[in-house]
Amino acid sequence: MDRKSSLFAWRATAAMGILALLLGACGAGASPSSAPSAIASEATSPTPETSAPASAARTLKVGAMVWDTTNPFYSNFLKGMKDAGQKYGVELDIQNGQADLATQVAVVQQFITQKKDLIIVTPGDAQGIVPVIKQANAAGIPVIAANNKVAEGAEVVTFVGADDYQYGTQQGEMLVQAIGESGNVGYVLGALGTSPQVLREQGLMDVLKKHPGIKIVVKQTANWNNAQALAVVQDWLGRFPQGQLAAVLDQGFEVVSGAQWAAQNGRPEVKFLTGDFPADIKKAITDGVIWGTVDQDPYPQGFTAVEYAYFWLNGQQGKVTRPNDFLPLPIVTKGNVDQFPAAWGG
Repeated sequence: MDRKSSLFAWRATAAMGILALLLGACGAGASPSSAPSAIASEATSPTPETSAPASAARTLKVGAMVWDTTNPFYSNFLKGMKDAGQKYGVELDIQNGQADLATQVAVVQQFITQKKDLIIVTPGDAQGIVPVIKQANAAGIPVIAANNKVAEGAEVVTFVGADDYQYGTQQGEMLVQAIGESGNVGYVLGALGTSPQVLREQGLMDVLKKHPGIKIVVKQTANWNNAQALAVVQDWLGRFPQGQLAAVLDQGFEVVSGAQWAAQNGRPEVKFLTGDFPADIKKAITDGVIWGTVDQDPYPQGFTAVEYAYFWLNGQQGKVTRPNDFLPLPIVTKGNVDQFPAAWGG
């Protein structure tokens, strides 16, 4: 057989073999493309029992960075988060920011690396946290701020917590109720740079513009810390003899120990006013040691932040109050203290 005839015979044989394979496949009831399509359909199509969105069919992973989990204020805040996580089946990873910006940034960066579905932040420095929130934005990870705000420059889904400016105005109105239209006041600040510290001071000072007889004669941070607040009060009462200081106003609740010390050391004329409403503040108001407070409940802040994370990731964005979900901030004094349960610690 010459070369041309041999080549023709080989091609004919090959063609017959391919035809046989194709006929065999058709006889089995499948086409060359049908098997891969069936596999893809099985992997991606929901079963009749799981017709929910794809995001609801898997466990949502949410990272939560909390400014300082050892601060007593956050006990009920964390409980609210965990309760919401359990209710909605969210895998919640709560990390302590340790009241340190570098730690808080590192925690959020870790969440980004872990590709969390959403990140909740309670930052200690509203402006300092912005760059890492922008990193989360770039990675396509939504962020919710809770209790403490994130400053402008980064994108957050919403903020859940107190309107701290209103908190400050409420404290200002309470101060006027307590001492009237004149008097010298010592002002205990929270951690400098946190959104509550900055905004509460703004709200207070705007109220005091209408009451020029009330003077803030001294102010100092106690960093939301009981021991530091006690030291501040002891120093001020040593510097300001009886009759020279009408009140001490604390942006938080930490000054309660200082109020008790003052009552025990012959300075009952100084009125102490606080923020927040833990059990020891409620008792101090009942006992007359604290004149009044602005009630902020941390539990619904933590719960709602996780609930909103679930809604947002499951395509229920309409259920998320934006850009802020502010909670009520009632003034509590001895006259109405029995109407309010302690926000935590009771």
